[in-house]
Amino acid sequence: MGALIHTPETYMPAHPSIPAINTPEHHRGAMILILLTFAPDEEALRAALHLAENAAIAAWALRPEDLANLTVEQYRQLLDYAAAPQVLDLALYLGGDRKQIRTLMDFITGVMADVQARYPTPRLRTNDQS
Repeated sequence: MGALIHTPETYMPAHPSIPAINTPEHHRGAMILILLTFAPDEEALRAALHLAENAAIAAWALRPEDLANLTVEQYRQLLDYAAAPQVLDLALYLGGDRKQIRTLMDFITGVMADVQARYPTPRLRTNDQS
């Protein structure tokens, strides 16, 4: 009996795996519901995730002055914490269509404005010693 030789094809699937969906624990139930409701195939899920990522980056690039100190990663983490299921839901609803990026960007901008309104950036106080 000869040794079994493995080629890279035997270890790697033909298509790359679906990227992980980074979801804060408090949103996991909602994310599962969205995935079960839409039941997207691999291509549709990949397109929706790609649209969501691009829309988040574009929204970050146009972020307001109060959020200027956030890196793109920090902005994305805050967005995921606040509205990961809603962003995925809308991206799936839009079919991952790149032509709809502005719709998703506007939604993300609104979410971040809500976060900013609820939790405003702390301002340095000046000591008034009158």
